[in-house]
Amino acid sequence: MLDRNKMREHHFEVTFVLGRFMNEHFIRVYKAFDGDITAAIVLGTIGQYNYQRYYAEVGEKSADGFHQLVAKGEHIAHGRTCNAMSISESTGIPRETVRRKIRALIKKGWLKQLGPDKLVVTSLPARHFAEFNLETLERFHSAAQDVLRLVQRRGRG
Repeated sequence: MLDRNKMREHHFEVTFVLGRFMNEHFIRVYKAFDGDITAAIVLGTIGQYNYQRYYAEVGEKSADGFHQLVAKGEHIAHGRTCNAMSISESTGIPRETVRRKIRALIKKGWLKQLGPDKLVVTSLPARHFAEFNLETLERFHSAAQDVLRLVQRRGRG
């Protein structure tokens, strides 16, 4: 178990290690979205909103695992739609910018509009970013291990 006091005691080093991961990740996202980090934020926010409740209530508790439920399409019926206004309010991105990004993401097939103010992420981004996501998990795991080692090593002295 990670001691919060030890982490706070070495927060400059922990921040450096996590900052390195985050900066590299932002660069990778920037490149993956052809320089449109705002589109990445809009897409990610919609996706998280669509399925965060399902994940918390069903997915993380499933014996099959969230991946298997998604592979079977069981999550789709439980998705919550959202709209440009809620995305704008939660991210601070101006509403018109959000609407423009939504139109572009719909055109790419990454978002679907089910009705007025009802947006959901399609399955295309998950397939498109599958390798990117796996690499992100590997990099995050490495950064997390670095932080744990750092705090444990510094905590002994």
